[in-house]
Amino acid sequence: MTETGTVSKIDSRNRATVQFPRKTACEHCHMCLKPKNEMFVRIAIKNTLDAKVGDTVSVSMGTQVVLAASFIVYMVPVLLVAAALFATRGLGELASFGIAMGVLVISYIIIAFIDKWLKKNKDYTPKMVEIIKQEE
Repeated sequence: MTETGTVSKIDSRNRATVQFPRKTACEHCHMCLKPKNEMFVRIAIKNTLDAKVGDTVSVSMGTQVVLAASFIVYMVPVLLVAAALFATRGLGELASFGIAMGVLVISYIIIAFIDKWLKKNKDYTPKMVEIIKQEE
């Protein structure tokens, strides 16, 4: 998967903050409570191409990595909550609901640890591929 974004900042460790416009699916959602003029995503990546602030760059991440990340973020909580509901089916509704919500919170804590671990693995980090020349 390759996306195009604009370098908005370079830090002292030569990491570039790249800003990507959000997809059209985000335009009418407003779940993130951002105004329409702030509909973007930012990531910090290693500045391997010596890009400058304002440069448009192409950033790549493997398709398998994107699919794995989507599975972890969406399916792990659903599967763990479903397992909790199944395991507590003999308890009362309120107890079962409380345990399921506790498992949901725990699943997001687990995902946070997985995210930290994956960020250390070079295969799971986005990479700058090229600087796109702007036509004048």
